[in-house]
Amino acid sequence: MLPADNNTVKTILQTWLAGKMATPDVKVTAMKDRSGAGFSAETFYIDVEFSRDGALQQRSLVVRCQNQASDFFVDASIDFPYRVMEAVAANSNVPVPNLIGLELDDSILGLPFLVMEKMDGRVVQQSPNYNRAGWLSEMTPEQRRQVWFNGIDQVAAVNRLDWQQGFTFLADPKYGKPGIEGYLGWVREWYEWARGKPIPLMERAYEKLMSERPDSAPVSVLWGDPSPSNILFANDDSCAVTVVLDWELANLGPAEVDLAWWLFFDDLFSHGMGVPRLEGLPNREETIAHYETKLGRKVDKLDYYDLLATFRMAIVGMRAVDRQIERGTIPATSTARTNQPIMCLLAKCVGEPVPELGEDYAAFAKVIGLA
Repeated sequence: MLPADNNTVKTILQTWLAGKMATPDVKVTAMKDRSGAGFSAETFYIDVEFSRDGALQQRSLVVRCQNQASDFFVDASIDFPYRVMEAVAANSNVPVPNLIGLELDDSILGLPFLVMEKMDGRVVQQSPNYNRAGWLSEMTPEQRRQVWFNGIDQVAAVNRLDWQQGFTFLADPKYGKPGIEGYLGWVREWYEWARGKPIPLMERAYEKLMSERPDSAPVSVLWGDPSPSNILFANDDSCAVTVVLDWELANLGPAEVDLAWWLFFDDLFSHGMGVPRLEGLPNREETIAHYETKLGRKVDKLDYYDLLATFRMAIVGMRAVDRQIERGTIPATSTARTNQPIMCLLAKCVGEPVPELGEDYAAFAKVIGLA
């Protein structure tokens, strides 16, 4: 657990940064977006100043701490995204945050943590829904189209990387050989960790994923969580990508996994929420065609990967409910983990009866601000 006192945290980080940045005069001048309440996981910002080459330098840094509990992902370790960003920076032109350092000794700050530079840019926000409000809605249709394609370009750039050049650490033999076999093995472990007792709908969906898996698909480096909300775009009319964020779900598998995830979130924040898409945003067919051009090949069996994306999101949906149960905001008897919109969508994908949402889901939605 991190110290609750902000001054203590600032003093510890100041000493730690002096060694990592090789600047003994580094000073933490401000701390932002930290409650001091000792969350199970914290991300906050600090401003630092130091001298280099005779000139005063100033930086804004991000401090991201290890999750202790209530996480969405199995075995989520703070060193994994750090290692992925190091590999991406060393082996590609995909822009990632400038890394300052990683600390796995929890005696330093109470939790393992990483520090990286706070980069300039803006994300396509999910709350409020970007189709309703925000900077993307204020742009021309032509600019929106360019923003979308700029993001897709980065997805394809990650997927084009040679996984055997700097990314072999993503291959874990316990899940099977690299590719769809290994990816489904990882998904299975994640599901079993999150599910509690077996869920018939999820079991049938996974059986379908296993029986119809496209074993001939090429192996690609996967970003894992590609969406416009995980990209920083320049604060000007070019809307060039400045940074690609959130690498916690990086993996190896068919490139279609990433494309389907992007398309899933596009559909979720429009049709899934009953909101019209902004004029100018490329439709599904245009997005796929642009991605294929950048990837250098045609995508295959995308319906299969749509099901896989829905299955993955159903796991996230279960964990979202579990987090609220663990926090005591909804009762442990809540049926919301199996009776929620994502499960309804999954049921339609596999031809099963669609569950009813009911009062438990309404209570959960209210707690997390969806109602």
